[in-house]
Amino acid sequence: MISVFFKTYGCQANVADSAGIASFLEGLGCVQVESEGLADLIIINTCAIREKAEQKLYSYLGELLEFKEKLPYLKIGIIGCVASYRKDEMLKRFEYISFVSGARDERTTFLTYLADVIVQLQTEKQLFAHNFDRTGDVTLTQLAILGRDVKLAMSKRSLVLPARLLKEGAQAAMGGTLAPEGEIKRAFINITTGCNNYCTFCIVPFTRGREASYPLEDIVMRVSHEVVAGAKEITLIGQNVNSYTCPQTAVRFAALLEAVALIPGSFWVRYVSPHPKDMTRDVLEVMAKYPDKLCAWCHFPLQSGSSRVLELMNRTYTKEEYLRQVDLIRAVVPGVALSTDIIVGFPGETHEEFLETRDVAQQVGFDMAYSFVYSRRKYTKAFSMGDTCSPEEKAARLADLQEVLRAGSLATAQRYIGKNLRVLVEKRTTNGKLLARSSGNHRVVFDGDGSLVGTFIEVCITEAGQSELRGEIIVAPTAISKEHGRAA
Repeated sequence: MISVFFKTYGCQANVADSAGIASFLEGLGCVQVESEGLADLIIINTCAIREKAEQKLYSYLGELLEFKEKLPYLKIGIIGCVASYRKDEMLKRFEYISFVSGARDERTTFLTYLADVIVQLQTEKQLFAHNFDRTGDVTLTQLAILGRDVKLAMSKRSLVLPARLLKEGAQAAMGGTLAPEGEIKRAFINITTGCNNYCTFCIVPFTRGREASYPLEDIVMRVSHEVVAGAKEITLIGQNVNSYTCPQTAVRFAALLEAVALIPGSFWVRYVSPHPKDMTRDVLEVMAKYPDKLCAWCHFPLQSGSSRVLELMNRTYTKEEYLRQVDLIRAVVPGVALSTDIIVGFPGETHEEFLETRDVAQQVGFDMAYSFVYSRRKYTKAFSMGDTCSPEEKAARLADLQEVLRAGSLATAQRYIGKNLRVLVEKRTTNGKLLARSSGNHRVVFDGDGSLVGTFIEVCITEAGQSELRGEIIVAPTAISKEHGRAA
C-alpha cells in the first residue's frame, strides 16, 4: 500500500484539486497520511497569488531533502499554479523532485502519469524492504524513468488506463472530499476552471488558463454522489462562479444553484467566489428560495474602494456599482453575511484613495475580510506599473484598514446575541467545546455531546467576539424561522 501526503497552499480551488487527486489515488489503493514522515509520495499543490506563498514553498522544498535522504524511494511531486510557470527552474534547482505538473496541464493526462508513478513506487518499495540490511544501506535497481516534466513525458509515452480509471480521473478533476478524523465530511467541487477576467494584479489566467465550465449534469451527479457518501457541506468553486455557463445547455449559475439545492439530503452549499460585475438578481433569488440548502453567505471581493484604482486593476466596476450590488444582496437575501478581499498599496494608490477603501469598509460593515498588501507578480500587467508607495506606508495602511475591519466584524457579530442560529456541528475542539458553523459562515462554539458532530442544531448566541460566536444549545425543539436561523 502506498501512503500519500498532501501539502496544499492557497485558495479553495487548490483544496478541491488536492481532494480530487486524493480520491483518485484512493481508487488505486493508496492511503492518505497526516505527516511527511509517513509518506511514500508527497504531493505539493502550489499557489502563485502572492510572493509570500512562493517563498514558503521553496523553504518547504528545502526541508523535504531530509526525508528523501532517509527514504530513497520517496517520490515528491509539485503541481499547481507555481508549477505552471516555474517548472524548468524547479527541475533544475531541486534534483530530488520526482515530477512537476502545472495547473494548465490536462488533468486526466496527469492522473494517468500518476497511476504509473504508483506502480513504480510499489516496486521500489518492495525492493527497498528486500534489500535493506542491518546497517541501513539500501540498493535499488534502476527502474525506467518516467520523466520529471509530466507534460513532456506524456507527450512521448502511451500510458493507458482502464476505462473505469479514466472515468474516475475525469471525476477527480472536478474535486473531491476532505474528512479529517472526528470532523464532518466536506466536498469541494470545481464548477469552472481558469479565468477570463485578467485583473492586472492576478496571475491565475496565466497559470490556469482560459475559463471553462463543467456540464451541469456532471456537477449535479457529483454533488449527489458526495451527499450520499456523507458530505454535509458542499462548496462550489470557480475563479468567477457567477460567469458559469453549462457547455451543453448554456444555462447559467442560478440554474446550477437551484439544481444542486433540489438534491435530496441534509446538507448545505456554499460557493466561492463571485465577481461583483457578474452578480445577478436571479442568483440571489435562488439563494433566498432555498435557505435550508443554500447558505446566506456571500464572499464578495472589493479589492479597492477607489474607482480609479479599480480601473487600474481592471475590475470593470466602480465603487458606486459595488455598493449598489451590496444593497441588492442584502435586500434579496435577508440576514446575509458578507466577506471580502481587499488589497492595499496597489501601484499608484494615493493616500486619499486608500481612505476611500477605508470608508467603504466602514460603510459596508463586512462580517469577515481578508486584507493584504499588494504582491507584485511577474507576468501580470501590474508588474510593470510604477509604485511610489513605500513598504512602510503600505504596512501602515494595512494596519489601519485591519483595525477598521476588526471593528466592523465585531459590530456585525454582536447583532447575533440573543438570536437562535441553525448551525452545522463540525468537530470537538481541543478544549472540549463543540465547534459549529452558521449559514453565514460564522464559527460558533458551545458545550455539547460529541454525537452532535455532523448534525444540524439550533444554538442561542450568548456572546460575540470578532472571530467567533459563543452559544448554548436550545434543548426544547423550536420551529426554524423562514430566515433559517439567520439573525433578524
